[in-house]
Amino acid sequence: MRAHPTLTLLAIFFLSGFCGLVYQVVWVREFGRFFGNTLHSAALVSGVFVSGLGVGALLAGRLADRRHAGDASFGLRAYAWSEAAIGALGLGILALLPQLEPLSARISSYALDANGWHVLTGGSYALRYALAFVVLTPITLLMGATLTLLIRYLVASDVGDAGMRVAVLYGANTLGAAVACLAVDLAIVPALGLSRAQALAAGGNFAAA
Repeated sequence: MRAHPTLTLLAIFFLSGFCGLVYQVVWVREFGRFFGNTLHSAALVSGVFVSGLGVGALLAGRLADRRHAGDASFGLRAYAWSEAAIGALGLGILALLPQLEPLSARISSYALDANGWHVLTGGSYALRYALAFVVLTPITLLMGATLTLLIRYLVASDVGDAGMRVAVLYGANTLGAAVACLAVDLAIVPALGLSRAQALAAGGNFAAA
C-alpha cells in the first residue's frame, strides 16, 4: 500500500520548514548578543543547526526502520511527537535566553593581545561555544528527525516512486524555509520582535503536531 503526501501533509511540512528557519535566524541574532561577534555567532548557530539536522536524520532513520516493520504508522506518530517536542524546547530556549548573557559574562576571561587590547581567551570562546551546543543540540536533532520520519511513513515498503514522493515532501519543507528567510526579516521580527517571533515558531510546531 502506497502512502502519498496529501496536500494537508505538505502544508504541515511547509509550516515545519518555515518554523525551523525562523528559529535559526532568531538564534543567530540572540547568540550574537552573548558572543559580541555576529560572524562567530552566525557560524556557531549555523554549524550546530546543520550538524543537528544531519545527526538527527541519521538516528531517526535507524529507529524508524526498526519500528516500521511491526508498526506502519510509527513514522507519522513519531513525527507528530517530534514537532510537539520542538515546540516545547523552543519555548524552553526562549525562557533560557535572557539567562545566557549574565552566564556568558561570568564564564568569560580576558587577556592582553600583542597590541595591548583585552581580548577573550581561547578557553572563554570554548565555554561559550559549548554552552550554545548544549542549548541548541536537542532541538536541532529533533528537527533533523522530522523529514526522515515522514519519509519512512510515506515510502513504506514500496520504493517504486519513492524518489518523487521524497522530492515533493522535501520541496514543501524547503519552500517553507525559503519563505521564512524573507518573512522573518521583512515582516515577522519588525512586527513582533525576536522573542515573539520565536514564540510564533513554537506555536507553528504545536500546530504541525
